[in-house]
Amino acid sequence: MDQLQFRRLDLNLLYSFDALLRERNVSRAAEAIGVSQSVMSAALGRLRRHYGDELLVRHRGQYDLTPLARQLRPALVDAVQGLGRVVSARTTFDPESAQEFTVVCGEVVGALLLPGLRRRMAEDAPLTTLRILDPHGSRRDHQAAESLLESVDGVFLPHGWVSGMESIDVLEDQWVFAVAASDPTARLTIDDLDRRPWLVATVGDGDLVRGMHQVLAAGVRPRIDVRVAGSMAMPFFLRGTDRVAVVGRRLIEEFGDAMGVREIPGPFELEALKTAFWWHPSRHEDPSHAWFRSLVSDLS
Repeated sequence: MDQLQFRRLDLNLLYSFDALLRERNVSRAAEAIGVSQSVMSAALGRLRRHYGDELLVRHRGQYDLTPLARQLRPALVDAVQGLGRVVSARTTFDPESAQEFTVVCGEVVGALLLPGLRRRMAEDAPLTTLRILDPHGSRRDHQAAESLLESVDGVFLPHGWVSGMESIDVLEDQWVFAVAASDPTARLTIDDLDRRPWLVATVGDGDLVRGMHQVLAAGVRPRIDVRVAGSMAMPFFLRGTDRVAVVGRRLIEEFGDAMGVREIPGPFELEALKTAFWWHPSRHEDPSHAWFRSLVSDLS
């Protein structure tokens, strides 16, 4: 870190900077953090001088972010949240405090578990908020997962992606074969798996979901008809067709009837899937995080 540059920038400006990039308007940014428009205009001027960049430029009657501002936006969000945690640190958790908890969660686990988690948060600490980030597009390896844990309150991931971190098991599932609810087939054979068109889900950089790896290991060479990122869109491409797919059983149990898909026995049983909530050791003694973990633990 350039200590001289760090000392030259008033950290209070980061909150103004965050509001300006979020609102893209000086008046709305000032209102968002409770300062006057002149104070916010002065803050924008200081930020422009610091970065040597306009940051906000007028285009067709509104303000757009410059390339540098767009580049800085994700890091600025993390920085402001980190400063917020430092400033609001307490020896005990105050349920009347306004705190945001950020988690990374796939869409299926999010749909199954997080609405209930949010309800509990709202009941116990009404001013808290839950921010959910999607892991799609992120690298799926141990180094990437452990690096991610440093910047968020926790990650919901299957076992096998994270090592050496504490966790709470939250969801047990099973990979199963699925077809359209209207499909008359009673049981799939190996010939069916080779003959039928396949719908497959991918994660991260395009890797097939783990349940499909077992299908490939059995010698099946699927004729892939459709690829989708994640699993929640799969029923829409499965219903009313002769496609076959591998999905989590819980997805079918919760949404199968409404979405027109069903589980079907196959020529072999697929593996189980266990998802856990993982967190970085630096958060273990944080009273707010301990409260949040207690709610997560109740999900299992």
